[in-house]
Amino acid sequence: MKNNRMPPGGNRTSVLRRRSSWVVTVSLALLLSAMPSQDLGASQKLADKYKDALQLKPIEFTSYSEDQLPVYAHAVRKQQEEGKTDAAGERIDIPASQYSGFGDDPQAAPLIQTGIGGRTEPILIWNEGTEWIEWTAEIKESGFYQIEVDYFPIEGKRSSIDRALKIDGQFPFNEAQRLSFYRFWKDAAEPVRNRKGDDVRPRQVEAPHWETVRLTDNEGKHAEPFRFYLEKGTHTLRMEMIREPVALSRISLVPPEIVPTYAEVKQQYAQKGYKEAEDTAVKIQAEQADYKTDPTIRRETNSDPITEPAAEGNIRLNVIGDYRWRKGGQSIAWTFAVPQSGLYKIGIKAGQWWGDGLPGYRKIEVDGRVPFRELEEFAFPYDKHWRIDTLGDGEEDYLFYLEEGEHTIRMTVQLGPYREVLQSLMETIRQISDLNRKIIMVTGTKPDLNYRYDLDRRIPNLLDDLSAITEQLRFQIGEIQRLSGKNPAVVQSLKMIEDQFTRMIRNPDSIPAQLEDMTNSQAQLGNWLLSLKEAPLVLDYLIVASPDTTWPKAMSNIFQRSYATFQNFLNSFSKDYNSVGDTPALGEDGKDAVVIDVWVGNGREWAELLKDLADETFTPESGIAVNMNTIPAGQLAVGGVNTLLLAASSGKAPDVAVSVDGLLPVEFAIRDAVVNLNQFADYEEVSQWFLPGALVPFRYNGGDYALPETQDFNILVYRKDILAELHLGIPDTWDDLYQILPVLQRNGMNAFVPPVIDPFLYQHGGQFYNEEGTESGLASPEAYRAFKEWTDLYTNYRIPIQADFFNRMRSGEMPIGLAGYQHYVLLSTAAPELAGRWGIAPAPGKKQLDGTVDRSAGGALKATVIFRQSEHPNEAWQFLKWWMSKETQQRFGLELESLLGVEARWNSANAEAFQELPWPKEDLMTFQEQWKWFKEPPVVLGGYFTNRHLTNAWNRVVMSGMNPRESLEQAVKDINRELEAKQEEYGFGKPR
Repeated sequence: MKNNRMPPGGNRTSVLRRRSSWVVTVSLALLLSAMPSQDLGASQKLADKYKDALQLKPIEFTSYSEDQLPVYAHAVRKQQEEGKTDAAGERIDIPASQYSGFGDDPQAAPLIQTGIGGRTEPILIWNEGTEWIEWTAEIKESGFYQIEVDYFPIEGKRSSIDRALKIDGQFPFNEAQRLSFYRFWKDAAEPVRNRKGDDVRPRQVEAPHWETVRLTDNEGKHAEPFRFYLEKGTHTLRMEMIREPVALSRISLVPPEIVPTYAEVKQQYAQKGYKEAEDTAVKIQAEQADYKTDPTIRRETNSDPITEPAAEGNIRLNVIGDYRWRKGGQSIAWTFAVPQSGLYKIGIKAGQWWGDGLPGYRKIEVDGRVPFRELEEFAFPYDKHWRIDTLGDGEEDYLFYLEEGEHTIRMTVQLGPYREVLQSLMETIRQISDLNRKIIMVTGTKPDLNYRYDLDRRIPNLLDDLSAITEQLRFQIGEIQRLSGKNPAVVQSLKMIEDQFTRMIRNPDSIPAQLEDMTNSQAQLGNWLLSLKEAPLVLDYLIVASPDTTWPKAMSNIFQRSYATFQNFLNSFSKDYNSVGDTPALGEDGKDAVVIDVWVGNGREWAELLKDLADETFTPESGIAVNMNTIPAGQLAVGGVNTLLLAASSGKAPDVAVSVDGLLPVEFAIRDAVVNLNQFADYEEVSQWFLPGALVPFRYNGGDYALPETQDFNILVYRKDILAELHLGIPDTWDDLYQILPVLQRNGMNAFVPPVIDPFLYQHGGQFYNEEGTESGLASPEAYRAFKEWTDLYTNYRIPIQADFFNRMRSGEMPIGLAGYQHYVLLSTAAPELAGRWGIAPAPGKKQLDGTVDRSAGGALKATVIFRQSEHPNEAWQFLKWWMSKETQQRFGLELESLLGVEARWNSANAEAFQELPWPKEDLMTFQEQWKWFKEPPVVLGGYFTNRHLTNAWNRVVMSGMNPRESLEQAVKDINRELEAKQEEYGFGKPR
């Protein structure tokens, strides 16, 4: 009998509770023995299938230990402790065109060209077809070297150029698995002002040029370039393709340069007799940057009355950076000229009001190099107000010697001293995740709080692991307090988590009751990890001035702010804040231009970008002007009274609405409120741009009433590390998934499958309705088999009915499951501790007689429609074709990601455009496979009740134990009753 001795502090009440629990358990066992035989065989069925589990597609994952692949800081520290030092010899230059090997495909040899970017020497063109390129170097002196690369960013998909680096066939440290070479961006032109007096943000265009960089991390964790230790002899350098093409001129191995301190540079100034400049001040408006390494960094608006230029009640793009300039490695560069040679000081009008008291750091380079060590990680302290930060140590201003003429200054986001905290935090999160899984393997996800599990005895090193976590948390708290000089919110959060784990050490029997708290702590630490990696900074201007210059006032007073507020108040009476951009009043011939109204059910930035593209290409080519308004997404849905319904009812509907709910087109078509697109001669041609299954929900009574705009789809998401640890493969079919469930559940884990019937119904050959859409199709044998398998997931196979899959995947409780596109984006951006530890695969399906796997499934759609009230339906159709064309969708997706980051990646319904967006190659292959099976149910009269009655049928089986056939038959009767009632109401079919 299992241990059930009374725990410390136990009493008679707890013993009675355990006895009650035992009675309930026996009662449940008796009840289960009386259940139908179809449920009794579930365990045996799973056990029988498990014997073939290892035949699944294997997981491609290598779990590196700290000794095998350490992070850079640990690797170099260990080598330095062994006595290894910097090389002191000469640099070794290797022309990129003189490579010694390339990828296995002979047809994918890199190209050699001349004339790239103005260079006359042979240049290596590395396109995505070449998997790797290798160079050989002869090292004459052992020591640390830095690797310098001379590159030119050639045209690609507008993402950073990423490569992996192996030396002699091995990654030297973890960060070498992904190295980034940045593209360069600038404003296409200066902002113009529309008729409302607002600045219109210019488009971002590439500004490619040759750049020489020394390899470093792509997160800004290290101020200096990477050091690579090389023994005397022959070595191979292999770069492996990750994404984007590039042109390479030269690869060099360079002995590290030691950046001097300011005191040493100041001494050099004195020795060379440099004099201070006089009566000179050069102001550089920060928003007029020469180039940026990320197109998401852009001009922003600030309404402070003494920001230059002042807003004066309008939108002025008068600053740069802000929250978009926060990620490690992002740079902004400016060009300026000084009228005389001499020593200058530099002041920066900056705002750093993020981070709750934590400083932000920037590396500052002048003319391509850091002039002294103090500028490798220069701190911008937290402050709620604008200020001018003089580059200095607080007691002395740093002076810079500048020759007369043109110079550049470049600022790059650095994580600075946070790097040790971030590494520690990452390790803590992973330790909590591993520990959580070990505990769940003993207790399950819902432990019996009245049972004593003796976790400290059953889990090896449990108390040591808990102690290690608390020690790391204390280190993180101390470091952050030291850097900020206060107790910001992150410190308070870390103290609460540290206290939680301390209580676990004191009383291990309390751990089962704190499992959910442990999972929440992991998620909370993950959020702080992301937050600490971000260092926003906004700039108004920079001043390069002689030391005798007095800085201007940086902060406005209360009278200036009050006047600006009054100006904004007056403008609110005349400005239309829903309208985006400007609308031309006249055509080129002087007559009134045709203007169509477009409502956008997305954020203002989405609408602004769409408006900019329309003004740039659609209006000049078609002569049709566009008046664009943003509407909250909920107001373009169905199921209640909203702005769109009220506008249509009152005769004030727009010409076009985009990003509307996928159910809206047919619901409005039933009421003759939207245009049948079949009336346009080229509709059939346009419809070929989309998957056939994506057009089904927009068909009604022989007409087609919308074009799909975006589409969601479920894919299989899995933890590589956990499945590899359990020796499990990637499920390809539902039977494969059922095979691995016993292994997961025996280890306290589970899978996640959202409760939707679509994939089961389609894959069994069933349909929601008959061909005419007048009766439910769920009365067929195929539909019953689908419904039975669907409900069995939650009754026999014990898949959880509801779960926060994202957080449970982070904790390891659910290492596999079906999830949609947004979940994929969330894992890509909001779970840094899982980087490289998760993957995706096509959703499981049913194997057919010919050996193929049917993965048919639906997904949420957004659509574009033309309203019947439109006085310009032909012009509106021209807009729809332009908007959903491959070229516009591709550019919109790239521009949107450039503007907002990968978090806003556009899942266009245009099949060709979707493939051209910057997806990782392996992920795109998964998407393409799943897209082939996309299929949505039709929208029919009364069909809105189908999901409700299916849910009721599911509840009756899963929650109440009703026979599946009886429950489904009841749902079919209810669905048919509603379909007939609606058909009678609208004059279709025969009344009963």
